[in-house]
This record gives sequence, structure tokens and C-alpha cells, in this order.
Amino acid sequence: MFEKYLPEIIETISKSVQIKTVLDTAVPGGPFGQGNKDCLEYVLSVADKLGFRTVNLDGYCGYAEIGEGEEIVGIIGHLDVVPEGEGWKVPAYSGALVDDEIWGRGTIDDKGPIIIALYVVKALMDKGFAFGKRVRVIFGCNEETGSKCMEHYLEVDEPISYGVTPDSNFPVIFAEKSINNIFLSGEGRSHGKVKLTYLDGGIVINAVPDLCTFTLEAEGIVGKIQLCKAISAISKRLGKNNIKFSCESKCGKAVFAVHGKAAHGSVPHHGVNAVSYAIDGMCGVVDDDFVKFYNTAIGTCVHGEKLGCFAEDEYGKIAVNVGLCHYENGKFEVRVNSRLPFNTNSEKMVEEIKATVGDSVKVDLKSSSTGFKVDKDSPMIKALMNAYATVTGDYESQPICSAGGTYAREFNNCVAFGPEMEGYGEMIIHEPNERISLKAIEAIFNIYLKAFEDLISLK
Repeated sequence: MFEKYLPEIIETISKSVQIKTVLDTAVPGGPFGQGNKDCLEYVLSVADKLGFRTVNLDGYCGYAEIGEGEEIVGIIGHLDVVPEGEGWKVPAYSGALVDDEIWGRGTIDDKGPIIIALYVVKALMDKGFAFGKRVRVIFGCNEETGSKCMEHYLEVDEPISYGVTPDSNFPVIFAEKSINNIFLSGEGRSHGKVKLTYLDGGIVINAVPDLCTFTLEAEGIVGKIQLCKAISAISKRLGKNNIKFSCESKCGKAVFAVHGKAAHGSVPHHGVNAVSYAIDGMCGVVDDDFVKFYNTAIGTCVHGEKLGCFAEDEYGKIAVNVGLCHYENGKFEVRVNSRLPFNTNSEKMVEEIKATVGDSVKVDLKSSSTGFKVDKDSPMIKALMNAYATVTGDYESQPICSAGGTYAREFNNCVAFGPEMEGYGEMIIHEPNERISLKAIEAIFNIYLKAFEDLISLK
């Protein structure tokens, strides 16, 4: 059955990836930018040709529906993506098929999986499956930057009865941790001959920055001599930490480009934070208030140890990621994205950080999303686990508590289900070289085929 749909799946994923869907300036009918508007319209046009009833909800999101009845089974994914970043071997928006892998931003997160899910429902339609409920494949356009798309959906349309989002890991995510964004801001100045005049790093708050640039300046003969010494000391410290960097120096000015390793903000320990290591490189070298604050209160820690907000429960440690940082004209802002154990909360975290940084640094809780748990013994979880095990033969894996955030937290009785798993090619998100193998597409298709049939049939 899978082979029948593979050419269309490849074409639809490829064409959708070619449409750049990062958050952009609103346009008529496209609150999240022209790219998101175009991609939503394209995917809905494909669904319409496949025989679904399609609805566009003001460009915020849309859905493809089949079946009748009061209950709605939701399959919810997103078309928006994080910015591409640097270091791609194949262009980020090519959608190219290379060595049996489709390359491009969104192939795994989340255009690929939701498009596979669409064709799985189409396969059920073609084999004459009796839809005793309505099934909605919902396409959002703002998952990466706030989920305003689902807020709009719930304002103007019916909530789902239960469902899944193909936007995490197999076998199934039964719980998601609380997530928050906290901004730290303040003023600082350089006191020595060598002055930090500019620093910038990160592209989105929920990813580990893989690049940070900063500028040092000095005046006069003595200042320029000290700048040379500072460049040498910083270079030595960065090298000791195995951090790649470059430095251009001319006329009393040095511009560093520090390279880290990108990773999803939920797992900052999987990356190398270019911002943190850039500022660490200046420790004891550049006499600057911001540098001292950052190294004292944040440093290269990823679990809030220095910020005073460390927490841990049976599901792991708190994840604290500096996703964005900017320093210019004596003012700084550090944007932190965190994933919290169930034994703490955002309000407690903010108070702990305030106690650590003192009155000179402003601490703002910009957003907070409360986590959830679904009973691991519920019929829905059991059906999803059974489908995964039946297709893969993996009866050992257990339901997962995730530090990631998905659309599941926007709805009642909804969980994340795939597509990431081991053994089907490298599955990268929020990093360069995102791609999905045809082998993975086949496995995901077959798991979803079994799972959706059982899920829709639940009493």
C-alpha cells in the first residue's frame, strides 16, 4: 500500500519545503507572513484534490476533514519552521531528494510528518475504512513562535475530542514539561582600555545558538597593545575549550565570530552554546559589567546551577537554554528558554533567579506554558504503543516524558506520537542538514496507518 502513495508524498513534502515558512511580516490572509500563507494554501489544495473537505481559518491554520459524527479525532501538525541557520550541505529550502533522503528545513519538523499523516488518512479512505467519527488533519502556521494558530482555531472552530500530533518521538509522549521564556536585561560598561562594544548571538529562543559575534575596541597605543594581549588570551581560552572561532583585527578593533553547535532548546546539553562560550572566553580578560554578570550568573551551565534555579525530578533536570543574547551601547538582553521538572514552576524559577542576580538585572517572565501528563494506561496510549510495537517489533520501549513542547498542550486528551526514532537515518531538528529518509517515511507511514485505524475506532 505504501508504494502507491510514495511518489505523491515525496512531491508534496518537497514542494512544501521549498516554501520558506519562518515567521514574517503579516500579509492579507497571512498573519504569519507570505510564506506560511502560501504553504497552507498549497497543502490544503493537495488535500482538496485527495478528496478531503478543506477549511482555511483566516490563514492562521487550516484542516482537511473526512468522516461524519459528533466526535473529532485530531491529527495536528505545523507548517512553520525555525530559521535555517548556516552550514547546510544541501540548500535548506531545496526539498531535494539526495541518496534516498529529502533535504530541507521542515522535513522532520514538521512538514514531513503531517504530510505523511495526510496520506495515511487518504490510504484509509481508499481501502474503504468506515469513519464513524470526523477525522481532521490540522495544519498550523505558528507552532515555533507561540502557537497563536491554535489559539485562533479554538476560538473559531470545534475542539477535538482526542488526537495526536506527529511532532516528537516514538513510541509516544505521555507527558510534556512546563516551558517558559524569561528575559534578563540590564546595563553595563567596560572599565579597562579594551572595551566590549557589541555582542549578538542566536536566531530563535528555543534553539542553542551556533554563532556569536562580538567586537572589542581600544584607543591609543597602550589600548592597542592591550587589545593584542586580549585577543591572544581569548583565543587561547576558546582553543582550550575546543571552540572554533575566527578573529579579524584592524586599527584598534577586533571582531570575533565564535562557532558552537546548534541543538533544540529542550536539550541544550546536546549542543554547544556559542554565546556562553564566547563570553566565557572573555572571562578575566575584558573588564566589563555584562561579561562579569553573565559568567557569574549563567556561564556555560545548562541546568540553571549558577542562576540558582536548578531542579530535578524522576524525569530529569531542568533545561535552561540561552537562545538569544544582545549587547550594544551599554545595554544587554539575555533571552532564556527553559523546560521544567514537575516539582517546580515558572513563578518559583523567576523568584530564584531574582534572588541570584539582584536588583541591577531586570527579570521578566515573558511566557509560560504549563506541562501535562496523560495516564499511561489510558486506551489512547495503549493503542498508540501497540501500533508502534506491532510495526517495529520494539516491545521494550516505554512512553516518554518530553522536555519538548508540541500542540498537544493546546488541546485536551492529545499527545505527541512520532516521528523520531532510531535506526531510520539521522533525524535532525532545529539544526542544519535536516532531512528525512525514504526508509523513515515508510516506517512512519505504516505505524500511523495502524495507529490511526485503531485510534479512530476507540469507543
